[in-house]
Amino acid sequence: MRAFGWLILIMSVVGLIVVSNVFYIVRQSQQAIVLQVGRPVALINEPGKDEAGLHMKIPIVQQVEIIDKRNLGLDIEGIDVLAADQRRLRVDAFVRWRIKDPLQYYQRFRREEAAQSQLNRITTSAIREVLGDVPVPEIVSGQRAQLMGRIRASVNAGLAKDGIDIIDVRVRQADLPSEVAEGVYNRMRTARLQEAQRIRSEGEEKARLIRATAEREKTVIEAQAREQSSKIRGEGDAKASETYAQAYSKDPEFFRFQRALIACEAAIQEGTQVIVGPKSLGICDEFLDSARAAGVPR
Repeated sequence: MRAFGWLILIMSVVGLIVVSNVFYIVRQSQQAIVLQVGRPVALINEPGKDEAGLHMKIPIVQQVEIIDKRNLGLDIEGIDVLAADQRRLRVDAFVRWRIKDPLQYYQRFRREEAAQSQLNRITTSAIREVLGDVPVPEIVSGQRAQLMGRIRASVNAGLAKDGIDIIDVRVRQADLPSEVAEGVYNRMRTARLQEAQRIRSEGEEKARLIRATAEREKTVIEAQAREQSSKIRGEGDAKASETYAQAYSKDPEFFRFQRALIACEAAIQEGTQVIVGPKSLGICDEFLDSARAAGVPR
């Protein structure tokens, strides 16, 4: 009875070993290559197919290699780039990629570490080639999307027979090396100061032109105003003379008398009381004599 129990136990262990070597699970995020004596005989859950789940293989004769089906990432840091304007940059980039042909991928690399090494080498070369054709301003803030597109196309071409598809390549950071950054910043600062001085000088020149134009216009306006004023004053004097002439022709005595009053008013200081007429008032003497004769008290 005890021997039968041991037999059952041994058969259970053997059964578990057989089952573990017959059945295998492929998850949704995985794809599998079935190898028979080292030769690929089947692909399970490859891109474009939904074959995830439990599968069977021939024990011992067949082996299964599990390959990732998800989008993968690779960071590439410290790439030294010589730009078209002979400036050096240190670039950090990242790559998003996936395995589109698991059989090609397995035959070329076997392991993900080997694929990452090849991807790192080709991406670094593409970044140096593409960024080396443009100056630093274009890399930092210029046509970044177009440059990334060229790098992605170049990397895809280099991995065309390796079963890898490049989803995206991005430059995460592009900095000047520390040993040259200070000199570049100083040159940029000097250039900006020179540009500011140029703009300031142009502004001052424009201000001088505007002031000169304003002064010239002011002089012209004042001259025109004086000319108009003289013309109006002349016309007024002529009109006054004409009016005086007409008035004088109508009543010369009254006009003479009025002029005498005006002359006397100008000759005698304000507030002076006339008791005896002065001897040197000219026409005012006649006025005073007439006033006395008429009995008008002064």
